[in-house]
Amino acid sequence: KQWYQRRVRALKNERDAKKAQQRREKTRITGDLQPLSAELTSILSGIMADKKINLNMKPFKPQKPYNPLMSNVDQFRSVLQNMQFMKDPLATVKKHVLLANSLNNG
Repeated sequence: KQWYQRRVRALKNERDAKKAQQRREKTRITGDLQPLSAELTSILSGIMADKKINLNMKPFKPQKPYNPLMSNVDQFRSVLQNMQFMKDPLATVKKHVLLANSLNNG
């Protein structure tokens, strides 16, 4: 009976070891990145210590993301405020379409 219990434990340990090895093989690269990460931070800290920081620089202001819908809205507003469009919308649109076609074909 004890022999069977030892055998079952040995088989379970072998199975667990095999699973752990498979897990390590999947994440082997991630485990190897730790020394690289430590070296990179030391290199970057050395580079940053060598550079002089200019305190007179303006802070970075991120640009607004491009939104094509807002661009179209702004374009539509400018068309509505156009004096020629206000006087005769159909003629203005016709002129625009003809001009666009001539540019595309020419």
